[in-house]
Amino acid sequence: MREDLEQQEQMQNLKAFWKANGKWITTSLIVLFLIVASVNGWKLWNNYNKDKASKILTNLEKNVEAQNTDIALRLYQEISDDYPNTLQAGLAGLLIVKSLISDGQRDKAVSILGELTKNSQVKWLAIVRLSNILLDLNRPGEVIEIIPEIIPDHWVGIVIDRRGDAFASLGDFESAKKDWLRALSFYNANPSNSDVSRFISRKLATIDASIGELKINKE
Repeated sequence: MREDLEQQEQMQNLKAFWKANGKWITTSLIVLFLIVASVNGWKLWNNYNKDKASKILTNLEKNVEAQNTDIALRLYQEISDDYPNTLQAGLAGLLIVKSLISDGQRDKAVSILGELTKNSQVKWLAIVRLSNILLDLNRPGEVIEIIPEIIPDHWVGIVIDRRGDAFASLGDFESAKKDWLRALSFYNANPSNSDVSRFISRKLATIDASIGELKINKE
């Protein structure tokens, strides 16, 4: 009898609790369900987009290998429009740039690399490759313009080295020396970079000679 009364009391307490908090609990469960569903839905959608972008990238790579540049360009336009700022779009751009350079279409390659500098996935690689082409095209001023002041640590060496090359091409030997010394310091910190360090050291020796000649001529 006592157990029945205790059970009835527990039931009454449960009913009272549910009556007081039922709406809040139900609402919380619905919100939680919606959050979980949204997260899972986003993951599925994101994976679906990645799969589609990867298929376009694979197709583009095949056409680049087959030297179907026009088709590859259309595929690049598709992937960059539909999946901007993705790794797949970045890799697609780098692939088509390589093909364009082989075809002698360096101006088109410069245009696409300029777009890729806005893709966070391949930004710094695009800046380096764009710098190389601009230097080949004798457009050093543009190299200086595309290089930001803040550079990630692991990109400092090569990016600053390219900027030094641009300054040297413009005849600004003091700025070139400053950048090359900074690049040399970066490469000297890693013994595996000894070949690069020696190359930059030779450039510094050459520029020191150029600066010395300028001083003599001014005197």
